[in-house]
Amino acid sequence: MAVNKNFVVKNGLEVATDVILANASTKNVGIASTQPAFTLDVRGGIGATDIKASGFTTATQGFQVGTSGSIFYVNDTTNMVGVGTSVPAYLLDVRSSVSTGQTALYVQGDMRVTGDINLDDITLDDASIQNLTVTDTLSVVGLSTFTSAVDFNNDVDIDGHTELDDVNVSGASTFTGAATFSNDINVSGFSTFVGFSTFNDYVFIQDGLNVAGVITATSFTGLGQIGVGSEGTFIGTGVTMVDFKSSNAGNTVDVTTGIATVTVQTGASIGLVIALGG
Repeated sequence: MAVNKNFVVKNGLEVATDVILANASTKNVGIASTQPAFTLDVRGGIGATDIKASGFTTATQGFQVGTSGSIFYVNDTTNMVGVGTSVPAYLLDVRSSVSTGQTALYVQGDMRVTGDINLDDITLDDASIQNLTVTDTLSVVGLSTFTSAVDFNNDVDIDGHTELDDVNVSGASTFTGAATFSNDINVSGFSTFVGFSTFNDYVFIQDGLNVAGVITATSFTGLGQIGVGSEGTFIGTGVTMVDFKSSNAGNTVDVTTGIATVTVQTGASIGLVIALGG
């Protein structure tokens, strides 16, 4: 039977015992409920084409989108959220069926992570990192600029050109091939040269030099130091110049402020005096 009129019910409405109940006092409507607690209280499933909520939406028993939550799933027991999975293993578990190289998660703004990040592969256009620890291989393609100190606790293998302003090496350094230094080299410890070494400029040695082979040079310039003795008796060291003088009083040797003064008695041969050591 078709009724082409509006119905006005002033004292509530009830269809069957638990199909529809409209309470005129509370103005609540219950579907499959005889005691509606909300303006629209539905006990059971809702099938709708579109749902628009202008206020808060609260789900007390989880939430799922897609077949069995395959697109988006919230587990109210574990408080875990899954994107692309209905069985999230983490607080936020994002999975994608896209192949390797395609974007599964995109963040347009800033992202701040206070804990650890474990990554299989990472590609960065621009990164500012305060502390970076690499436990495996780090491959960098392009220019890398470090404005602060970089600490390498293991081997560093550089196949290409390396340009350094200052190098401070506290341990042993081994050069298996040719090494060219266009500026000063300051070595404060022990240095060993095995093989042929060529120095195209001045070599300044502040302390001792121990050479097991032959040193060939066109000239030696500097303040060399020698020790002075007379007939086996040690007189002094640190001598940079020997000054020969003549006297009638006899032969003497005196060392003062790095100068050894050799006084030879008049009439004696200086060469003979040097040869005899007194």
